[in-house]
Amino acid sequence: MLLIAVLLRFMDSFMIYTEPFVVTGGGPGNSTTFLSIDLVKLALGQFDLGKAAAVSIVYNLIVLAVCWVFYTVMTQMDAKGRRS
Repeated sequence: MLLIAVLLRFMDSFMIYTEPFVVTGGGPGNSTTFLSIDLVKLALGQFDLGKAAAVSIVYNLIVLAVCWVFYTVMTQMDAKGRRS
């Protein structure tokens, strides 16, 4: 159960938007810009919905791959711990 909770919290950490946008707006320069802020600026600011959709799908696939690796490693570690 702890593994699922950690995995869900890890996926949730990729959806950061409000905190850096409210505090800094992505600035100064681009020092605190996350991909989620860039996606909103691309989709709503420049109204380039096709490129924003493509970037969000790639971002989703990256998060999915990282979560799959995390789940696989944690499952293997749990299986090794039970055998010992």
